[in-house]
This record gives sequence, C-alpha cells and structure tokens, in this order.
Amino acid sequence: MESPRSGLKKFFIGTLIGIVSTVPGVSGAVLAVCFGIYERVVADIADIVHKIRDDFWFLATIGLGIAFGIIMISFGLDYVIDNYRVASMLLFLGLILGQLPELWKFTEPAIKISAADIAAFAVGIVIMSFFLVLGASEEKVLSHDLMSCLYMVLIGVIFSVSHLAPGISGSTVLLAMGLLAPLMSTIAEFDILIIPLLVGVFIGLIGFAKIVHYALTNYRKSTYMMILGLTVGSIFVIIKESVTPYPEAADVLLGIVALFAGILISLWFSRIGRKASKEFSVK
Repeated sequence: MESPRSGLKKFFIGTLIGIVSTVPGVSGAVLAVCFGIYERVVADIADIVHKIRDDFWFLATIGLGIAFGIIMISFGLDYVIDNYRVASMLLFLGLILGQLPELWKFTEPAIKISAADIAAFAVGIVIMSFFLVLGASEEKVLSHDLMSCLYMVLIGVIFSVSHLAPGISGSTVLLAMGLLAPLMSTIAEFDILIIPLLVGVFIGLIGFAKIVHYALTNYRKSTYMMILGLTVGSIFVIIKESVTPYPEAADVLLGIVALFAGILISLWFSRIGRKASKEFSVK
C-alpha cells in the first residue's frame, strides 16, 4: 500500500496534466513524459486486464487528478481566452517552448538520427499544420440531439487520444473544429452530454493505447521524434491564434510577461518532473 504522501504527489501530477492538457497548444502527455509516468500509463492501459490489479491505485490517483484539473480549469478558460487573448496565447506558447529541452532528451540524441526519424519529425509538423488550416471553423452549438451526442463522443476520443499521443494538443484540435467551447461548458455545467463524452474517452483510451505502446516498444526514437515534431507544430498554431489586428501596447507588454512566465512554469514542471520520474516510471 502506497503512502499518503506518494498518493498526493500522483494526484498533484495528474491535476497539473489535467490543467495543462485543457490549454490550447499544450500537450498534457508531454508533461506526463517529463514526469516519467507516460510509458507506465500507456503500458497499463494497453494491457489493462492484466495490469489493473497491480497498478490500480496508480492509475486511479493519476486519473482522478486529471479529472480534477480539467474540471478546475473548465470554469475559466473561455473567459481568459476571450478577454486576454494575446496574453493567454503567449502564455501557452511559453509553456510549449519550455517543454522542448526536456522532450529533446527523450529523442535519445546520442543515437544517430536516421531518415525514418527525420520523416517522423516532419510528419508531426505536417499533422499540426493541418489543424492550423482548420482554424477557420465556426464554433458549434450543441444541444441534446443525436448529432450533439455523436459530437461529444468524437470530442472524448480526440481528448483521450491526445493524452496518449504527446505533442498533440486535444484542445488545439477542438479549438480548430469549433468544439472547445462546447466541451468546456458541458464540463462546467455537468451537463448530461458528459455521458457520451466519457464513452468517447473510453473508446479512445482502449483503442489507441495499444498502438502507442507498440510504437514506443518497437520504434522508440522515431516515435519521440514525431512527438517533438507535433510539439514544434503546435507553436505555429498558437502563434496564429495569438495574432490580433492592432493590439494595444498594454496587451503586448502583458503578452511578453506571459510568454516568459510560461517558459519558467514549464521549466519548473520539467524540474519537478525529473525528481518524480524515478519514483513513478515503468516498473
């Protein structure tokens, strides 16, 4: 049985991942990589039938923390983006930039980069560039009809897959598709649409975990190079979202402060992540 202190650490890590994963442009899975829990979580979910008994408390504590973090930030994210768009987007950009040095270490730079690794990196950038093109989508309004339920299942799949695929920001994808605001309002209001949302999350987790686990096991360097490419590609998405015509000087100044704050916060995440990684990594 784990100690209360260890459980609180894991819940805190899960909460940070939940908060960060809801922020457009930032991948909560990359943060999980920095904390050293990513591969363990993926391995557990990929073989959940056999791993649930041994790792139940680990998964439950991390999962509850993620849910708590998502619920916490869902109450204010839309307001912050709408009223402080430049500053919020530059904060998100800083969070991404601060993750890059730690993520680069996971690409095993000491090992020679192959053509396949370069191709994987390029594919990652192309994928996020595709979502950049989608950025003109109108925000969708959901009700309680069948189509809205199907949209929520899709949102759940996207959100869970983004947690298993570092570098992909589920919130960025949903923002481009006009589905981020409906997700936030559904969670904040505890709407009945949470049920199809959870169905989508379950489908995404179970269906995608085996794919990611296989890729990490057999193509580790190329997989992390693609993750790095996805993360770099997210920078372009956030830059596009942060551009506003004729910004005021105060907004620009606040944005610069937010950018450096994001970098410092992300570097702090990496620092405490290195301390936690030995404790919570794959057994």
